[in-house]
Amino acid sequence: MADSSVDDSVDDQELTRLRDEVRDLRARIAASHAASAQALSRATRIAQVVSMLGRLSDADDILASATGEVAELFAADVAFFWLVRDGRTEPAGSWGVPDRDMPAGDPEVPAAVVAATAADPLLAGPAGPVPVPQWLSGYRVRHAAWARLATGDEALGYMVLMRRSDTPFDGADTLELRAVATRLALAVDNDRLQRRTQQQLQRLRRLHELTQRLVGILDLTQVVREVEQMVTAEVPVTAATLHLSPGREPATGRVVALSAGGRDLGSLVVDGAPPEGSEADALLIHLADIAALAVSKALLFERVKDQAQHDSLTRLANRALFMERLEQAVTAAENTGGSVGVIFADLNGFKAVNDTYGHDVGDALLTGVARRLAGAVRKDDLVARLGGDEFVVLCTVSGPDEASALARRLAGALQPSFALGGLRLSAGSSFGVAITDEVGYDPEALLRAADSAMYRVKGSSGR
Repeated sequence: MADSSVDDSVDDQELTRLRDEVRDLRARIAASHAASAQALSRATRIAQVVSMLGRLSDADDILASATGEVAELFAADVAFFWLVRDGRTEPAGSWGVPDRDMPAGDPEVPAAVVAATAADPLLAGPAGPVPVPQWLSGYRVRHAAWARLATGDEALGYMVLMRRSDTPFDGADTLELRAVATRLALAVDNDRLQRRTQQQLQRLRRLHELTQRLVGILDLTQVVREVEQMVTAEVPVTAATLHLSPGREPATGRVVALSAGGRDLGSLVVDGAPPEGSEADALLIHLADIAALAVSKALLFERVKDQAQHDSLTRLANRALFMERLEQAVTAAENTGGSVGVIFADLNGFKAVNDTYGHDVGDALLTGVARRLAGAVRKDDLVARLGGDEFVVLCTVSGPDEASALARRLAGALQPSFALGGLRLSAGSSFGVAITDEVGYDPEALLRAADSAMYRVKGSSGR
């Protein structure tokens, strides 16, 4: 009987042990299932957050939307996202801290976080060894995790999560934080690339607009004014001055040479120039190139226009320019009741000069006559060569007496002989005068009347 009792006791102990092991195993399995379910749930939420981030294109929207989500995913009481733009760190999202507790100005990133490398962008652990901003001292942070958002060695921003509880960020947390930080960095980098692309497209459109505006201007004075205003506004610089005389620019300021087709056109001098090699400097150089093309085109237009409006031998106005100015003067005089006069001049015996001394001497005589006539008229009068030895003067006068007086002065200017290559030649001349008071406000009729008056003088003895 004693032996049987002992056996029963041993069996009961073994049964109890087995039951305890089964209960412990079930608890472990339940805990494992719970941990797996929790991990799966967080993994699912991380995937959802990552998917959500992928649908956003603006970095500020990305981080503002992600802050609360990431804080809840990792049981953080405080969370911040900061972006790095143009060398400055700017707040982009916050969680768990009211605006009144936020610091003024840009946040300061701890040196240990800034020094994080691409290979190890995460810094996590107890507060103290892991830095916590001084302005958060009242929040009694126990654990912190910093992540440097970067592509390569370039920092795009920072993420920081903080817990007040004594629950550390474990291995699973840091592993998943790295994944989230990587996805955030990609989203921010994508936004940055899109911004840069948009900025470059806008800059190209703007340059196209500026180029079209400049190349459409033919007046040189307007080109100079537009270039100076454009460079000052678009680069920008403190001041810009376009000089059309190469080598005559001032000693101060940045000098950008202007050339087109191998020809030096002048220079663009700017005060407050951007650093060389910068984007603004590249824009300055580009605008200088556009300016050179616009200046070259305006100069060509001036040259062609000058050739079309001036006599190639004497450089006086030709018939086309004279008639244009005559029509303008007659119209203005008709509107105001003023008087316009035309003085027609013709050289006497000019054909004999050509026949006797040759066309070179004849051309020299015509040039000399043109110079004296231009020197004898008033500032607002216009002297033109109509062709051959015929000259004409357009003048605004008070009446016939003033027109006749001007004609006599012109005749007097031609009386002294001309010294031409060892020869002394006289330029006998005949002058005819007509004014609107007698002919009317008709440009063609006024010119014909002056021509007829000149021929009447030419046929008389009182030339």
